[in-house]
Amino acid sequence: MKRTILIAITVMALVFGLVAYAVALDASTAVNANVNTILELTAPPSVSLGSLDPDVDSSNTVALSGKSNKAATLSASVNVGNFTALGCDLEVAQSGLRGGAISVTDNVTGMVDWNVDGGTALAGTITYTLAQ
Repeated sequence: MKRTILIAITVMALVFGLVAYAVALDASTAVNANVNTILELTAPPSVSLGSLDPDVDSSNTVALSGKSNKAATLSASVNVGNFTALGCDLEVAQSGLRGGAISVTDNVTGMVDWNVDGGTALAGTITYTLAQ
């Protein structure tokens, strides 16, 4: 009797073991994606330096914002227009910028000399570039 029970248990273990083995299968799926390049820059359309006296610097700040998912460099190029002098801090580029909330404040300074007529409307341009 003991021998019959042992044989029955052994047979059941083999049957259920084979069934369980046959049901358990593995399959894998490769997951692929490409990361989009994000590069955005926002600058105000204009900034005022107010009323200028000859040979006296006037300055104001420009708030810049952007996004970059790679290390980026922010720089500026200045066209003085009819200012005697016009410049900004970002003429020296700022590098290592990265993230979804880049925020940089630039200081813009302008001046006229005594050869510029009083009442002259002044205009120059600063072009900001964010490059990856």
